[in-house]
Amino acid sequence: MRHFGPEYWDKYGVYRAPLGFNLTLVVLLRAYILWVIAAVTRQPELDLMSLFYSHKQHFFIALGIASIALIPAVVFSLRRPTASTKLAPLWRNMRWPLILCAVVDLAWLIWQAQQSHYQFSGYIAGQMLLVSWVLLYLVKSRYLRYFFNDWPDPEVTGSSKSQ
Repeated sequence: MRHFGPEYWDKYGVYRAPLGFNLTLVVLLRAYILWVIAAVTRQPELDLMSLFYSHKQHFFIALGIASIALIPAVVFSLRRPTASTKLAPLWRNMRWPLILCAVVDLAWLIWQAQQSHYQFSGYIAGQMLLVSWVLLYLVKSRYLRYFFNDWPDPEVTGSSKSQ
């Protein structure tokens, strides 16, 4: 396997977060993002939650599933030279909670489709497509293997990277 060169490093000398990883977090944390948007808008005539979730239980289950992806998101936000090096071994394994979250999310969406007797729902179909893409991306991406194995050194703050 080839290593990705300096054009993939950020100002701290670690691999930059790929756009696909950021989109993965958005897809897997979509229930929390919707919750924040609904809380910020707070318009009584516009019930955002009922537009996306027909039952309140579905929303809470979606929050529970998305909570699996909260841990990698928090560790990712701490990925800087001022962070503790004790988080590095934890970061190396953060791909697995994301894969688990995507698998559980996809199973939940399939169960929802089955409960509606497989009648076509554009909303569920779109979510299934996005979560399937996320799962495929997490499993197949070569760059993510290097990205998850890289943690900034506290001493290295320039653009030079030790090999």
